[in-house]
Amino acid sequence: MGVTVSYISEALPPRPTFAVDDIPDLTGRVVIVTGANTGTAEALLAHNAKVYIAARNKEKTQEAIKDLKEATGKEAFFLQVDLADLPSIKAGAEEFLRHVSV
Repeated sequence: MGVTVSYISEALPPRPTFAVDDIPDLTGRVVIVTGANTGTAEALLAHNAKVYIAARNKEKTQEAIKDLKEATGKEAFFLQVDLADLPSIKAGAEEFLRHVSV
């Protein structure tokens, strides 16, 4: 019986109670979003975060950044990173640290 209840509760979880409108003001916060997910980046920009988008394809990401600017009036920044390539990750991290004071 316990296994059945556990299975059902995991297979059919309740609706999430956290929504985009629940995100607090993120002024002064810096966020790296991987993969140019415009939905996530848009929500973060709308709540005043400074957003860096880490992705492989510069052209596609620049297009997403343009769309984000039109949607939110705020600009995201591109970081060239291929998460399957360690030297690329290191270079992206170094580039990020050049722009952000830690």
